[in-house]
Amino acid sequence: MRWDAIALDPADDVAVALRDVAAGTVRVRQGDTVRLLAVPAPIALGHKLALRALSPGDAIRKYGQPIGAATAAIAPGEHVHVHNLRSLRGGRRA
Repeated sequence: MRWDAIALDPADDVAVALRDVAAGTVRVRQGDTVRLLAVPAPIALGHKLALRALSPGDAIRKYGQPIGAATAAIAPGEHVHVHNLRSLRGGRRA
């Protein structure tokens, strides 16, 4: 079975795109399951997409670890990147 994105930990809030994905329905592997998720806009290879609705200030987990906090409301399937994520890593903490 082929999937378009993967989340490695059951607690993850985001999945990582394994290829460039177009707007539409994508297949996301999380653990032993593959689920369908609507993606409203294209997402590039290696970028994150939200697995659940996130509110400003919500912690965001990737690979089972907190990576930052949402700076805006994020709907399931939306791109998660510097425009709506305050990182806990690196130099960007604005």
